[in-house]
Amino acid sequence: MSTPTRAERANAYAPSEMPRVPVRADALAHDTVLRRFLARAESTPDVAALRALAAGGAAADETITWSEWASAAACVAAALVSDGVRAGDRVAILAGNTPLWPIVDVGALLAGTIVVGLFPTCTAAQADALLGDCGARVLLVDGAAQLAKVSPSDGRRIVSAATWDEWLDGGRRALADEAVAAEIARRARAAAPDDVAGLIYTSGSTGEPKGACVSHEYLLASAESIADALKLVAGDSSLSVLPYAHAAERVFGHYTRIVVGMEAGLVADASRLWEAARTFRPTVFGGLPRLYERARDALLAARAAVPNEARLRWDELLRVGVDRSRLRRAGAAVPADLERAWASLRDVAAAPLASIFGDRMRLATSGGAPLAPDVAEALDAMGVTVLGAYGQTEHLCVAFHRPDDYDFDSVGRPMLGTELRIAADGELLIGRGALTFAGYWGRPEATRDAFTDDGRWLRTGDLARIDERGRLAITGRKKELLALSTGKKVAPLPIEGRLAEHPRVAQAVVFGDGRKHVGALLFLRDGAAADDASLDAHVREVNATLAPHEQVRRWRAVPGELRESAGELTATLKVKRAVVAARHADAVEALFR
Repeated sequence: MSTPTRAERANAYAPSEMPRVPVRADALAHDTVLRRFLARAESTPDVAALRALAAGGAAADETITWSEWASAAACVAAALVSDGVRAGDRVAILAGNTPLWPIVDVGALLAGTIVVGLFPTCTAAQADALLGDCGARVLLVDGAAQLAKVSPSDGRRIVSAATWDEWLDGGRRALADEAVAAEIARRARAAAPDDVAGLIYTSGSTGEPKGACVSHEYLLASAESIADALKLVAGDSSLSVLPYAHAAERVFGHYTRIVVGMEAGLVADASRLWEAARTFRPTVFGGLPRLYERARDALLAARAAVPNEARLRWDELLRVGVDRSRLRRAGAAVPADLERAWASLRDVAAAPLASIFGDRMRLATSGGAPLAPDVAEALDAMGVTVLGAYGQTEHLCVAFHRPDDYDFDSVGRPMLGTELRIAADGELLIGRGALTFAGYWGRPEATRDAFTDDGRWLRTGDLARIDERGRLAITGRKKELLALSTGKKVAPLPIEGRLAEHPRVAQAVVFGDGRKHVGALLFLRDGAAADDASLDAHVREVNATLAPHEQVRRWRAVPGELRESAGELTATLKVKRAVVAARHADAVEALFR
């Protein structure tokens, strides 16, 4: 009988036969991601773990149980071992939110390798640079568009969607070899908490990506800190919509779901998020500020579309809900009559809320950039309390609001296992511990610079204060890095340097912090004419070299150069971004209208 093709199998990412995993959780002496995952697969083998959603852009609905995930991961491990991949080698993944990502991740960990995620939106040049930096031995891609970004390299195997079936079934056959199975078991048993499990690339203030080394201990401690803050349980579920290469999805999503035992709904097409939420009905909704901005706008549009009588109920819900929200945020008791009035009005918003988030959501979280207080308050009034968080790839679990302890002016209290300190110059420092990264891949000097001289505190580059309630508030940035409302991070300096290469441009200043896209002011050399056609062509040329979220969507020419004498430049001629933003506030606002 011939082997079924991928299209003929119910589980398109599983091998044609499901083999036994060559090691059990109780055989692992150390507490690692592997032991937690295997224990979950052994205790709840038939419970759904991953669900690819047709409503979220998958070719078809597909459910993968914990045991099926474990078996497929074992095949990945065997394929890697039989290919000669050694423990400590890097395995890279360039793929969207499909089952391939979590399956390969666990399989690569079983094989003792280090998993490297590449953003699906990266350019060919960016992919080449990151693959070269980490020295990946194997690269897995999930489609022709991603495959076109990478070029063959000596010593690197590329597994594409077209060769996945053959490669995975080759791993299944390799598992029948006792030597291969024994080697996988040996590597799993050898895994230690301080071993590097993955690299998560982050852009620094210079724009040069650095691979943050995260250990098994980092991943487990972070997941436990998140579960503690949100009181997550095995019956919870969440959507996977941010790329797995993103620190938030990798840790707040993927590894937290493994530790807690939550089901993931995979959204391959982010533009279909609301449709996916209605279908999957998650209990926990994690999003970026831009998603909640859209949700608020959709809810207000629903209010505007109903007859006048219902609209009056909407208005009353918002009025009563804002009063209730302000009391809750202040830590004051909500009077019983106010709570009853609010509860009696919620039905007017029930259907619109369910059409966006599904009808089971009990928790909503936001990170990556600040959520505008007016958006957060409007949603809270309607019954969606969005809990903000703060973290960095180097230490993701810094601060988080709790369901019964939140506001919209801070980023919450420190998370379990995190110690905070404010330096003399106002910089936020984080105590080095289990939740802290192990350093930057191949960059010992950058690693040393990330910490204080005594090595005990991680430098965040952010200015902060801790209020009288113990909540952390971020007040500014020491480092040059923009956080868009979409959660994407943009290093402005390289973009500004390229924009300033035009002969008429003296300086370029890029903006976008808390905004949905990047905009730029181009300060013209003294006496230079604007020549919009030439400048526009130049901006387009620069954009062609950038990832989509980095591209300058709007720009404006401003006559006259920035000057040190005017307080716009430092003594070393670096732009004072805050001064420029304040002095040209109208022009900056015009970039985002």
